[in-house]
Amino acid sequence: MAGNQLSLEERKFVLKCYWKTENAIEVQRRFRREFARSPPMRQNVNKKRPRTSTSPGKEEQVQETLFRSPQKSFQQTARETHISKDSVHRIMKRLHWKCYIPTLIRVLNEDDPDRRVEFCEWYLAKCGEDAGFPCKIVWSDEATFKLNGTINRHNCTYWGPINPHVTLEHHVNLPGVTVLCGISALDIIGPFFINGIVTGERYLNLLQEFVGPQISEMFGDDGEIYFQQDGAPPHYHRDVRAHLDAAFPDTWIGRRDAIEYPARSLDLTPMDFFLWVYLKDKVYRTKPRTIDALKMEIERQCCDIPNDLFRNVCESLGARYQHCLDNNGHQFKHLRT
Repeated sequence: MAGNQLSLEERKFVLKCYWKTENAIEVQRRFRREFARSPPMRQNVNKKRPRTSTSPGKEEQVQETLFRSPQKSFQQTARETHISKDSVHRIMKRLHWKCYIPTLIRVLNEDDPDRRVEFCEWYLAKCGEDAGFPCKIVWSDEATFKLNGTINRHNCTYWGPINPHVTLEHHVNLPGVTVLCGISALDIIGPFFINGIVTGERYLNLLQEFVGPQISEMFGDDGEIYFQQDGAPPHYHRDVRAHLDAAFPDTWIGRRDAIEYPARSLDLTPMDFFLWVYLKDKVYRTKPRTIDALKMEIERQCCDIPNDLFRNVCESLGARYQHCLDNNGHQFKHLRT
């Protein structure tokens, strides 16, 4: 059928078969069986699209386009410059440009940097007094896991010859499966699932019935233990604070306590910059379809985290907090410790 033009359906069939088999004879055999007529000739099956020129002029055109609008995708750049997508990719490699993904950060209030500096100075001073201090803190938090609809930063790209350290401010409060976890240098605590809205009463019940006993089992009678939580309203409930005062006298870290944890500081707690990022990446790869499957996957992934990873993360906090001080209390999440 050398002179016959293939329909769209036939072209798709030929491409699919050749991609699977890489055998022109087999493509012809399957085509004859599928469409009950003569298959395309071998030269049509093996025919490749000619490469677009990537001359210096084309390079300048691509570079100028991305300098003007660095968030364009390969497809958008190819369409605007009339160069094939593969050629754009070759040009980007030759120019040593890379695709950088923006970092999501919380918006800080005016006095937040001062609170962040105070907390980092307190932590580093404690480490100066006791080299084992990073192993004495239990960090805790809740997070929402969803079946779909999460922010996908891989769709937010920024092209450039060097990392521009782009950040995206975001305010999110999404529904889904709410999970409470805690981590220390020794191991993970939880996960515990919270049905419905997190209230002070539900949070207190979790602390009394599950979190507290696991902490006691993990640390035994090894002396002074610190418990950290953020300033979410359920954590500030009167009964919750009374319980923490009794369970961790002068050693719990939170809102308006003797040791105050700075608000909107996702880059200062390993729950946010490590655990939730790590878990969501692992859990969402499996694409759970039901809430029960989602819960089972969260539990499985929590059990599979190596203990050495917890210790490494907790021991890296000193360097991270020094970065915060060097940046006068402002966000520094693009820095690597």
